[in-house]
Amino acid sequence: MAGGLPHHMDTGKKGEEVVAQWLIARGGRILHQRWRWKRGEIDLIAIESNTLLFIEVKTRNRSNWDADGLLAITPQKQARIVCTAQLFLLKHPHLAEQPCRFDVAIVRHQPINKSISIAPLHLLADITTGTNLLLIDYLPNAFDG
Repeated sequence: MAGGLPHHMDTGKKGEEVVAQWLIARGGRILHQRWRWKRGEIDLIAIESNTLLFIEVKTRNRSNWDADGLLAITPQKQARIVCTAQLFLLKHPHLAEQPCRFDVAIVRHQPINKSISIAPLHLLADITTGTNLLLIDYLPNAFDG
């Protein structure tokens, strides 16, 4: 457990880092990581091509039961993300005129010694935990805000 965080929280944070690196490599700019208020959190808030991106990152291992995290993004979860995004825009009125998009990034973590069966969009090797984090899918406009 790094820094006293439970392992799954650490893994989630590393998954967000892979997505952030990938976006930056594409010319995007990360505004916030884990922006939160009382009832909601947005994993990443970024700007790419003058569009404000609210990104939900799902990090799973290969043997998961919720379609790599896609099934965890229920209508209730989407509504919470949209509400949180609206609050973010209220607190950052200079960004309110930007076109917005709600994206979902799917990250898989697996042991470094395991072969990679798909070509990831981005890969981050974490030698402290002996895992590879692979950005395997990025879904722009995953749901409407």
